[in-house]
Amino acid sequence: MINAGMGLGALSALLGAISACGPSEVVQGPGPAPDLLVSVRAGAIAAPDSITAGWTRIRVEEDGAGHIIVVFQLPDSATNSELASFLAALDTARATPMPATALGGPEVGDTGEVVIRLAPGKYVLGCVARGAGGHRHASTGEMKALVVTEAGPARDGDEAVPHATQDVRMVDFAYVGTERWPAGSHLLRVENRGGQDHQLRLARLRDGSTLQDWVGADDPGAYATTIAGVARLGPGADAYLQVELPRGEYVLYCLVPDAVSGRPHVALGMFRAIHVE
Repeated sequence: MINAGMGLGALSALLGAISACGPSEVVQGPGPAPDLLVSVRAGAIAAPDSITAGWTRIRVEEDGAGHIIVVFQLPDSATNSELASFLAALDTARATPMPATALGGPEVGDTGEVVIRLAPGKYVLGCVARGAGGHRHASTGEMKALVVTEAGPARDGDEAVPHATQDVRMVDFAYVGTERWPAGSHLLRVENRGGQDHQLRLARLRDGSTLQDWVGADDPGAYATTIAGVARLGPGADAYLQVELPRGEYVLYCLVPDAVSGRPHVALGMFRAIHVE
């Protein structure tokens, strides 16, 4: 059942907003990637009710409590019962529960952004971070319905695919792509070609630390600082992440739990060294 902290009123409002599937507050902007601003605080998400389809920059601002916002796409045919079951299952499920697909979001930091393509349809913004009681923040009210409407004339001709400087492909259980990147500004295209949800977390090794130090540590944070990331992506999904990388040694890794064993993907070998030169 839904965690009691969510409240029936919050759940009813969410389901009603999604099932209505009509514009309430349409956000439009110039260029191929207008902003969708998501503000998060304990127990609540503030975001527009509607946005037009196309490439969209998901910008998250939070209160420092370690929120992780994921954009979940729902089938247009999803019923209120299926939506309620999804929200209940999200609290404990290792993988994204049916019938939703995870499309990512900023993974690290009090502020962050990713660029994803939103098709017309029904979505839920939900925080997958866990609180002291072990429940995901989404179960205590950090969720928001989003309706994506057909693009109008303002976005005609603006659908060029973002130009990535590096492609990072995720499979079960590895990162595929070049391991040497030039220093400077990068737009990473992160694509999930695996059969499970995956995420990308990017950490910079501290001076004098090695990948072997990081892999073998009880506290990997003693050897590296995680600086950016893309939250969980479902199979076939992709997202773009802007990062500024000085020279140094970095690690890509995934903490999503394996759907079968429950072990984090990093423990199954899903990490990779990146040399920024």
